[in-house]
Amino acid sequence: MSPRFDRATVAHLPPPAGRGNLGGQGRLQCRVAIDIVSAFLGVPAADILSERRAQAPIARARHVAMYLAHVSFQLSLNAVANGFGRDRSSVSYGVARVEDGRDDRAFDAMLGRMEALALSCRRLMIPGAADEDF
Repeated sequence: MSPRFDRATVAHLPPPAGRGNLGGQGRLQCRVAIDIVSAFLGVPAADILSERRAQAPIARARHVAMYLAHVSFQLSLNAVANGFGRDRSSVSYGVARVEDGRDDRAFDAMLGRMEALALSCRRLMIPGAADEDF
């Protein structure tokens, strides 16, 4: 089973730029989360970002991307909501759905791989952090 990355795993990293308000760095982090999920789940990024209500696979991909943005990049729910053009309650619902889905071993393993990739990307976004051991 792959390692599980939770808030405690990334808590020692410095907070991302733009926490609280979604600056350029927060938008970039949301976009990286979307691109990771798009690559893993095969759902186009444009569909994940679409303002329309979506079919189940697209909605699930959006929820996973929101989860990655919140947990791996440590963006607040409000910042994630801004980055995805949704409201905070929609992000909270999506994050909870993903957390509930972690009971499925295959999904949990895939999510662990996505989180590891997101964590690597986060290290690259923090000046000077790429040289440090986390």
